[in-house]
Amino acid sequence: MLKSISRATAFLALALGPLGPVAAQEDDAKIVASVPTEVADIVTGGSWSADKQGGFYRAFVIMNGNQETFSARVFLQWLALSETTPIPTVVETLPIKEVNDQKLANASIEIEGEESKDNEITIVVSSYDFEADKDITLFVKGTAPGKYTMAKAPKRAAQARSAGARDQRAEGRLAREIG
Repeated sequence: MLKSISRATAFLALALGPLGPVAAQEDDAKIVASVPTEVADIVTGGSWSADKQGGFYRAFVIMNGNQETFSARVFLQWLALSETTPIPTVVETLPIKEVNDQKLANASIEIEGEESKDNEITIVVSSYDFEADKDITLFVKGTAPGKYTMAKAPKRAAQARSAGARDQRAEGRLAREIG
């Protein structure tokens, strides 16, 4: 009898097993499809711990508005990990006022020095002002949940970004000349 139950359980597990990954893929596809088109960029990384909680950082670029109000805006989020569920929870989300007040026409973000320190992450916000023909690079340092500061560019990073931006501008000019 026990052997029959074991075989039946094994058979059901094999028969239903493939449905799990297919259903998960469909759920994943629904999640991806639900991300608004205004979400232009997302990065995650680093780690923080405070008040018996711990987790990681996530930053967003949202490009939204109409002809008069359109701009790229940056938000920093603190996500907490739990022992009871694998899905993180949002602890805090803040707009980065010093970046958003500049009303950037475009922006991309990346994490710099992710491995450096617990409770600290630097988000690099890059933008290009086509009218002024200049690069804009801003550094946001996230710390404990709900806290951030604006930081100055490290000397070597600023030089490397400037050289890379010159290359991108040259490629953009060439594309405009060809197109």
